Amino acid sequence: MGVMRPDGVPGLAGRLEAFVDQGRHGQMGWMAERMGWRGDPSALWPEARSVVMLAELYTPEGDPLAVLEQRDRAAVSVYAQGRDYHDLVKKRLKRLGRWLLETAPEPGHQIKVFVDTAPVMEKPLAQAAGLGWQGKHTNLLSRDLGSWFFLGAIFTTMPLPEDGPEVSHCQRKSRTG
Repeated sequence: MGVMRPDGVPGLAGRLEAFVDQGRHGQMGWMAERMGWRGDPSALWPEARSVVMLAELYTPEGDPLAVLEQRDRAAVSVYAQGRDYHDLVKKRLKRLGRWLLETAPEPGHQIKVFVDTAPVMEKPLAQAAGLGWQGKHTNLLSRDLGSWFFLGAIFTTMPLPEDGPEVSHCQRKSRTG
């Protein structure tokens, strides 16, 4: 887990706008329609003072490619195996959020939790909170966790100490080598 401020990703709105202007959002029209919220977490909930970003592993126990050798079986992406992650992660976020409110030094704070359920750009926020960096394959990478994890967010009115952002550890290779 890591903590960042809602305004902790300068230039996020501009990056999103350029992405959409280039048509890279494909048929995801909802992305263009909600750019104001998606590009600025503080616009989604102006009262929020902190965003707690969390990662939950879904690393497979075995080789996920082994099913490809079994022609009579369907291959289902690892993240989609088992129960719906939206329900599982959201339930855990709510439990953690309730604990956060119960242990707060002052009463009256609020939380909102998100797991792919609102216009929240989880990957840049998670990078700003120090959880990892966005790799060339667009997933978030972490030296400790790898890339097999779900992201969830707890927006809160509590001012929490921030964690530093993570930098990209991907190297660009030159055309000559």
